[in-house]
Amino acid sequence: MVKSPVPFNEVERLKALDEYEILDSLSEQEFDRITELASIICDVPISLVSLIDHDRQWFKSNKGLNVQETARDISFCRHTIMEPNLMEVHDASMDDRFRDNILVTGKPDIRFYAGYPLIDPRGYALGTLCVIDRKPKTLTAQQKRALALLGEEVIALIVERRQKQELKNFEKLFDLSNDLVFIGGADGFFKKINPAFETVLGWSREYLLNTSTFELIHPEDIANTEKESGKLAKGQPTVNFHQRMKTAWGYYKTIQWTSSPEPETGNIFGIGRDVTDKILNEQLLVVSEEKLRVFFENSQGLMCTHDLKGKFLSVNASGAAILGYLPEEINELSLFDIIPPERYPMLNDYLEQISTTGKAQGQMLTRHKDGSLRVWLFNNTLQTTADNIYVIGNAIDITERYRLEKDLEQTRELLEQTNQVARVGGWGLDVKLQKVYWTSVTKEIHGVATDYEPELNTAINFYKEGESRDLILAVLGKAMTTGTPWDEELQIVNSKGEDKWVRALGNPVMADGECVRLYGTFQDIDAYKAAQLALKQSVKAQEELNQALLQQVALVKEQDQTIEKIREFQFLADSIPQIIWTSNPDGSMDYYNRHWFEYTGMTLADTDRHGWGPVIHPDDADNDYAYWHECLKSGTAYKSEVRFKRAADGVYKWHLSSAVPMRDAEGKIIKWFGSCYDIDEYKRALDLENRVSQYEDFNRIVAHNLRGPSGSIRMILNMMAEAETEEEKTELMGMLSQSSDTLTETLDGLMKVLEVRINKHIDSDDCNLQELVDVTGAMLMGQIISKKAIIKTDLQVAVMLFPKMYLESIFYNMVSNSLKYSKPGVPPEILISSKQTESGVTLVFTDNGLGIDLKKHGKDMFKLNGVFHPGHDSKGVGLFMTKTQIETFGGRISVQSMPGIGTTFTIVF
Repeated sequence: MVKSPVPFNEVERLKALDEYEILDSLSEQEFDRITELASIICDVPISLVSLIDHDRQWFKSNKGLNVQETARDISFCRHTIMEPNLMEVHDASMDDRFRDNILVTGKPDIRFYAGYPLIDPRGYALGTLCVIDRKPKTLTAQQKRALALLGEEVIALIVERRQKQELKNFEKLFDLSNDLVFIGGADGFFKKINPAFETVLGWSREYLLNTSTFELIHPEDIANTEKESGKLAKGQPTVNFHQRMKTAWGYYKTIQWTSSPEPETGNIFGIGRDVTDKILNEQLLVVSEEKLRVFFENSQGLMCTHDLKGKFLSVNASGAAILGYLPEEINELSLFDIIPPERYPMLNDYLEQISTTGKAQGQMLTRHKDGSLRVWLFNNTLQTTADNIYVIGNAIDITERYRLEKDLEQTRELLEQTNQVARVGGWGLDVKLQKVYWTSVTKEIHGVATDYEPELNTAINFYKEGESRDLILAVLGKAMTTGTPWDEELQIVNSKGEDKWVRALGNPVMADGECVRLYGTFQDIDAYKAAQLALKQSVKAQEELNQALLQQVALVKEQDQTIEKIREFQFLADSIPQIIWTSNPDGSMDYYNRHWFEYTGMTLADTDRHGWGPVIHPDDADNDYAYWHECLKSGTAYKSEVRFKRAADGVYKWHLSSAVPMRDAEGKIIKWFGSCYDIDEYKRALDLENRVSQYEDFNRIVAHNLRGPSGSIRMILNMMAEAETEEEKTELMGMLSQSSDTLTETLDGLMKVLEVRINKHIDSDDCNLQELVDVTGAMLMGQIISKKAIIKTDLQVAVMLFPKMYLESIFYNMVSNSLKYSKPGVPPEILISSKQTESGVTLVFTDNGLGIDLKKHGKDMFKLNGVFHPGHDSKGVGLFMTKTQIETFGGRISVQSMPGIGTTFTIVF
């Protein structure tokens, strides 16, 4: 298939397509009639109005094809929009551009295609009107002409559709505008006015349309109005013309008009704005400026004005005196003359800030006329008038206060640095006010921001629940009642969820037998405690991890032995979702199962020629190669952890590669049987902080869930060894395949549980809930049809943020449970709804199934291996995994159910 062509003006074309606002719109009869007519005229079963988006082909109208869109890179229409005329493909299976296209090699089996480009008035090809047949065909000249005419009609509909929408928008703007919008005549009467006229002037619409505007204009403004009317009569617009108009309440409002004539019709179009308050404010401003001048001259601080280059325009007498100058001397200077040169970069930043934002505040350092330095606290604003832009400055002299603050700051910094080195923070509690104080180091140890304001309850809740929190509550209560200090080593959980060991010291201050204040220190001793506990924890963790690994290896060996014993049934290896291989005694590989080629993307020829070289991680290759050859020489079992590159995305994944030798009666190695088991999730799990607790659950899952399938495989193998006929072997082979599938499903389920626990920081997607419902329905179509199930939706929230792979799993488990546990003989009814609540987005799954006795099973509802309805092929993993997925990403799930009535699951994100 040839590379997908792209128009030279693709960016502008896509922008034009978006401006028409037609993508993903509802079906419209005008377009459907055209596609039906095109199908009839061209005598074809399929006709489409296709719009070419960035990466898809979306159908505005669709006759004969039961999809709404396809990928752009497989569409025929992507070629049609490259040309201005009709494109016709008589037989796609013979066309180099399309012969390998999946729409030709598979459904809908396209052979004939003809498409006319939909080119808008600006020359952009938005899509096509096309016709399709499943057999080769050629259009007549009349059919081609008809298709072109229909294509032009489609683009006319698209343009007209957008014009209608713009007209609706203009009508809304006309009705909703707070400004006065009108159409009038040269006779002084309004022809059309918007509702704002009634709001601003108080007159009814009927009165204003039937009254000359000259009756409403202030008598003193009539002469200017006639002058402006004369300009309009000559075809000249009038801009910012002020006119006082009488209101229904008896007083006048000042309206600022902008009008334009239309000579062809004699109409005048205009917009007016009520500026009454603005003019009044301008009048008040004159009075205010006089008051400001008096305040300016008599202020005891520094009051000044300067331009945007720092040149002084005016300075009050008091400010000039503090700087050591007379006012007339200052007026000859600029800020650059009184500020030290090393501060010029900050001065330039200040001028840039106030010019951009209109205000600035902070501290400023100036040099007195005698050379001494002064520190000022300033708060300046930008003032804009009709003919000037300048800055009003207001500052107070804080030189002495600044010096005292610097001394105090140096002392505080010295203390903070000492505490920082020792990782010791301070704290205090005002018992009466219940106010808690933390130093910066204390906040850092808790992992909170420097502006964090602690409270007593939240401070206590940082202590790890259990022994540490109970102990701090005990010593705190004892200190407040008896005045006893404390010194304890405790654990906290900081704001990032990290456990930390701290040393907490506290001292009470008593007055008249009552505790009025508590204070103390808070030291980070996590490194010390970690070293103390490391040896014990590492030994315990290693033992548990080794046990888990041995169980995994045992499963792989068991699969290998199964393949060895039933070599004639080699297809079993292809059904196992792990890599299976065999080699000759010298180490040359002579067999790989299907999963090897799917995973690595290599062909058999590539594998024979290069071996594992192209896919094994470079850091693992040399060691693995040397170890494998050692095993070949010694005849000992081979077991190695290596990383293979997955062809689908180029990501390296950890695998447990192992092999055992097959020996003949004399003990000579005749074959090596090997497997490569994906342990990437397992390896990543080893690096997590809470790996010990995770593998306690995982070991329990493996021990429980794999005992049954592995026992079944062993029993069937024994029976096959004793079988005498081919019929018995065939029957046992089916049972063996089923047990192998069960084993694989169980392993996949266990790895999904582990994957959910690990991938806590996976990116969220914009999940379309209706699409998830459709996907789930497709996956469970067989059960839905067989049980005559009905799935209804009420999706008030259409799209939500969540990792899509996990939300699909949640939808699948919820719906499959409702189908699995439906009442015999009663069609399942499932309602899926979404809405926005104060707690977040709420999803609800409701069914009319068997229901659950919550009094009996409520506490075990979401536990691993919880099964409440025997005989339904349940493993007790679905709800456990669903709850894990939800809570991993901050959600919660609850259930309401009654036996025989049904069940409702509520999920809040």
